[in-house]
Amino acid sequence: MRWRVLLLSLAITLTGCAAHPADSAADVSLHLQQRLDTAFNPGPGGIDRPAATPVRFALPNGWGNLMRRCMNDGGFETVGFDREDGFTNVGETGDSALAWYQCTQQLPEYDTVYVEFTDEQLDRLYDYYVEVLVPCAGAVGFAVTEVPSRAAFADGGEGQAGWWHPFLSVELPPSIEDVDLLFAKCDPYPESVRP
Repeated sequence: MRWRVLLLSLAITLTGCAAHPADSAADVSLHLQQRLDTAFNPGPGGIDRPAATPVRFALPNGWGNLMRRCMNDGGFETVGFDREDGFTNVGETGDSALAWYQCTQQLPEYDTVYVEFTDEQLDRLYDYYVEVLVPCAGAVGFAVTEVPSRAAFADGGEGQAGWWHPFLSVELPPSIEDVDLLFAKCDPYPESVRP
């Protein structure tokens, strides 16, 4: 009986000392995306990314092309997008409307200024990412796993020019606290490209 009490006491003590569970990967990923959104456009009201996990982070000037691609991939090949005229052939009811809703859940539209980066801004952004952010993330303990070439970064092949961000090419930090540390040490964007 004495041993049972001793073992029970030990089990309770060890349970009380157990480490707090790590944040879920989905929560950490969402927090990282929300921090990037807010850092890009910290204007009044900020940007509230929905809790649904987006397929990928989209800078403002690429959203329309990504939505067009999502609709085309969903079987609506006639949906088009033009920067000046907007979308074509998107139905307001039926299957097309449902597909549109599903795409907006994966690629939410942000409350931000939709600007197209100039070649000069893209060069500044790329230089900042490669010369400042990649080494900074490494110094904090998060190695950037892939860096596109300058040409690939600027050609819009991912639906938009300027599609890559170093923070999205690091191994996912284990906790929200680690994401906040990364942002505290490394400013994610140069002032010259913010709206």
